[in-house]
Amino acid sequence: MLIEVLSKIEELNENNKIKFETQKIIEIIQNPKKDNIGILNISYNGGTTTINKNILLEELNQIRDAQTTERAKYYLNRLKKSLSEIKTSRINDLNLNRWKEYEDILTESLWIFGRRDKSGAHNAGYWGIFIPQIPNQFLRRYTKQGE
Repeated sequence: MLIEVLSKIEELNENNKIKFETQKIIEIIQNPKKDNIGILNISYNGGTTTINKNILLEELNQIRDAQTTERAKYYLNRLKKSLSEIKTSRINDLNLNRWKEYEDILTESLWIFGRRDKSGAHNAGYWGIFIPQIPNQFLRRYTKQGE
């Protein structure tokens, strides 16, 4: 049902109307008892999807706060795709339409690590500057499950 509601919002041609309708969805997500249009209902064919509530709210806030209709529609389309399509590449199993949900993968171009973590198996008795988070990021990004 949410995808249908997002599609109807995407058809609107005024940014203020898009903002208003998106705010209604945000309020429903924040307080499900206000769902008088059935956004959170499970469909009759059993087709459901799950998404992190905070990520969904972040996406909806981005749509609501868009400065232009075109940008809001871009964000709406991206959210619809993330809820309905799985997009992977040939180098990994990550769903590229849902990249924000991978908390263990850094998506910024500058990686800042506070300190060495326990992800590396190496346990030598020296203090090196090579930290295991770097190869861990590469393995997560550029290999498929089981490789």
